[in-house]
Amino acid sequence: MSAVVAHGTSASDDESNGYEATLLSSRMQASDEQGVSFKKLKTGLNSSEVRSSGTSSNVGVQIDADEGGSFEVPKSEIKKRKRKEKRKSRLFPSFDVDASAIKDKINVADLRDLVLWILADGVAPKWLSIYNKLGIPRIATVLVPGLTPDLFGVALDAGKPVPMSVIESKMPQELTFFKHNFAHLWPTRAPGDRTKLFSPMTAFMYSPLPKADKNTLQKNIAAKLNSADSSANVLLKNLFMSAEEFVDGDYPIHSSTVVSDDDRQELEEGWVETVSRPADVNHEKKGSILVQNRYRVYGLDCEMCLTTHGSALARVTIVNWNREIVMDELVLPDNTITDYLTQYSGITAKMLENVSTTLADVQKQLTSIIHSDDILVGHSLENDLKALKLRHPAVIDTSVIFHHSRGLPSKPSLKWLAQKFLKKEIQQLKNGHDSAEDARTCIDLVKLKMEKGMEFGTFVPTTEPLLRRLARAEASSRGGTETDGLHGRGAVVDYGNPAQWHGTDASTIVSCQNDDEVVRGVRDSIRQHAFVWARVRELEFNRGWVAYHGRKKDRRETNLAETTGDAVDGTSGSGGDDSDLATDEKIRQTDDLQNCLIKLNKRLEEIWDCLPPATALIVMSGSGDPREMSRLNAMRAQFTDEFKTKKWDDVSVKWTDTENQQLLEANKVARAGVSFIAIKGPSHQES
Repeated sequence: MSAVVAHGTSASDDESNGYEATLLSSRMQASDEQGVSFKKLKTGLNSSEVRSSGTSSNVGVQIDADEGGSFEVPKSEIKKRKRKEKRKSRLFPSFDVDASAIKDKINVADLRDLVLWILADGVAPKWLSIYNKLGIPRIATVLVPGLTPDLFGVALDAGKPVPMSVIESKMPQELTFFKHNFAHLWPTRAPGDRTKLFSPMTAFMYSPLPKADKNTLQKNIAAKLNSADSSANVLLKNLFMSAEEFVDGDYPIHSSTVVSDDDRQELEEGWVETVSRPADVNHEKKGSILVQNRYRVYGLDCEMCLTTHGSALARVTIVNWNREIVMDELVLPDNTITDYLTQYSGITAKMLENVSTTLADVQKQLTSIIHSDDILVGHSLENDLKALKLRHPAVIDTSVIFHHSRGLPSKPSLKWLAQKFLKKEIQQLKNGHDSAEDARTCIDLVKLKMEKGMEFGTFVPTTEPLLRRLARAEASSRGGTETDGLHGRGAVVDYGNPAQWHGTDASTIVSCQNDDEVVRGVRDSIRQHAFVWARVRELEFNRGWVAYHGRKKDRRETNLAETTGDAVDGTSGSGGDDSDLATDEKIRQTDDLQNCLIKLNKRLEEIWDCLPPATALIVMSGSGDPREMSRLNAMRAQFTDEFKTKKWDDVSVKWTDTENQQLLEANKVARAGVSFIAIKGPSHQES
């Protein structure tokens, strides 16, 4: 058994000194107890003068007394004393590794379960022994996409933990941090199947529900459905998004929506919101149809293009409850168009050639048709409302009322919902989506839900956010509930807007634009939280991985994923907003790998230095290199699309068993990650 304990200099603060004072006090007490034990055997013991008697094993050890005499201490007493000293010397927590007991590489979920075992109510890992886990008050996890087994001279198929001493001469000399602070490199398998890579972030940040909690959740859902009339002929009001769902889904918040003051925002310049319908307005004007004798329902869908100032509205379509088009307008963006995104939006330069309608014109027309007591139906409608710069209080979102079969955080695509529940194909046009078709599909899905019942198209979740699980465990240990202000026990430090999904349950969220800001975020958060999750990305940018899961992703791969209802997961499971990324292309072009590793090493050292004693640190890559797997999957998707309408000799790419075997090998590379685990030691203390 080899102890995996890393030592470092602690920051001088009350907490660090307190921990070390407790440890010192325990050891002084142990020393006093040993002295008393000796004196019970013989008064006047001089413990500094110990020598072997050289006699037989049952005689023991001869000790000189102060008076010049001597006596013998039984060996059984000496062994007992040594065992006691060893126990006292190991008060500080540590990880123990028995490589012979490990049969295969660990996976990302194993690292998540390690966090649950230490901080919550998880099950003890079989691949790692922990001494005094109650002495570990905090865990910091840093995701570093770009680290790969080959970078450390480790074989792709390595399964057991590799001692750092074995690979010290093979790994980059710039990465001294790993040599000094970790005892092993852990080959780690990323989530996925034989041809695809799933999100490592999702695998880590979501944990399976315990059986008891799952049963409780099923009962609660059943009760909720019964109270909302889960039988057929569901009322529209039961499908409305709640104020909490507005906040969690990052929707624009209408002034009439009841939310906390922290979530309420002033109406920004250029934004509008719907108002109540005037009493003198003709309720039966064209396109206005009452549903259930009360509501007017409109399906909404927008298409976008890219401009010099980011994404902008290019087309907006509204249909009524009878699927009739009420409004269909092309929109000329205020800024210069850089990409019409024709393959997605169907918008071309020719279509906008003579268009003069602006966003302000569309807003005026929309607010004359739709009022605050009307219902808007759409799929992931928060994106359309942001493009329209429109706030509206009554929304039915088909990505919310229908669930993905895998549960949260996955969301079903509109195309998948149409295939599964409406038994029809949509978004088949080669030149992009048809916004009218998408809006009508949303109306059809709502009608089907009302007919079939509240339970239709929903699945009982089998997972919950890791941060929520930690909060629930802490509340339970304190005899409280999740509403005691403990909801969101940890901190999330990441690029873009982590609050959009994996930071939803965090009590502290730090949005960053570069790795230096990530380091500062960890430093500022670690002492206030039991769990901190962070991601540094410059190595990922440098190695070109970001193209796989970021803005440059090939649409054909996305379309392929949509046919299965899956959102394409990125290398690091980004799932967030990559539009706020720092100038990653410039970083990759101007910074060579060596300099990038030097910076990474320095930043990890800074994180290590700010950790209080006894904090566990997990550094993980999440996955291996996904680029070749991505290229081959896109190639296969293109072949599949073309072969539906073309002969073998006419397709632009061929897909044979050779390419299929290449994909399987590339998938092994993409799923081969690495991880490192250590505990920050106390100051001036070897344990």
